[in-house]
Amino acid sequence: MKDSVAKYKIFNSKLTTIVSISMVLFLIGIVVLGLKIGDTLSAYVRENYTISIEIKDDAEEKDITTLDEILRGQSYAKKVAFISKEQAIKDLAQEMGEDPVAFLGYNPLSASFVVNLKSEYTDNDKIEEVVKTIKEYRIVENVFYQKQFINEVNHNIHKVSVLFLIVAGVLFFISFVLINNTLRLLIYSDRFLINTMKLVGATRSFIRRPYLKKGVMIGIIAALLAIGYLALFGYVMRDQLKLFVDYSDHSIYYVVAGSIIVSGIVISWLSTYFAVNKFLSREEKELYYI
Repeated sequence: MKDSVAKYKIFNSKLTTIVSISMVLFLIGIVVLGLKIGDTLSAYVRENYTISIEIKDDAEEKDITTLDEILRGQSYAKKVAFISKEQAIKDLAQEMGEDPVAFLGYNPLSASFVVNLKSEYTDNDKIEEVVKTIKEYRIVENVFYQKQFINEVNHNIHKVSVLFLIVAGVLFFISFVLINNTLRLLIYSDRFLINTMKLVGATRSFIRRPYLKKGVMIGIIAALLAIGYLALFGYVMRDQLKLFVDYSDHSIYYVVAGSIIVSGIVISWLSTYFAVNKFLSREEKELYYI
């Protein structure tokens, strides 16, 4: 009867530890997901930034086609759209509510290309290099882009990223402390056993080994539970998250799940290591007052 009660208490203690750690790892998963969403939003904002390439009025059709093919093949181009003179004046007439040609007698607009840049090219130094290269084509009249706008976008993205990283760092630290305290409480009941093994001559590494294995196993199980919580969270919140998360992009699953598993193993191993070392370094009489 006593053995059954003892086994139940041990099982209940381990279960409580695993559930507690899994909740902390779930929080880590939310943070990693938030960082991934932030990165996606940053790329989305940057890649909606465009440069406009004005084409000379005397440019021949074949030269325009050639430039179109060249632009589409460039590493900096996310998307390229050609707007003819006719389409440009038509769009302007729709915006104004009247046709400028009717009172000017001619089409004052030029054909142009609108290029969406890839996010890694949306800083002013790289944009200036791109613009300089584009201006070398003889049919290009001018290239327009909003320098001040991209400065403000990059500045705001940098501020938000730094703030989010600080919050993430604080949460990771809190997570480590919580997991460390939880595992230390689990090992606390074995403090006299650890001392006994030390007294009979067992080496520190020998004493630590079974606890480290147990700690890692607890970390893995807790991580798998946390991944389950996160999967359920993603399913319940799918309508809200689909605005920010591409569910068809499997890399996000690997990043988040991998972060949770690695965090569970590493933090549990470190916490167990420090907890066992704490009791190894104490004399027997000190163990009564810890």
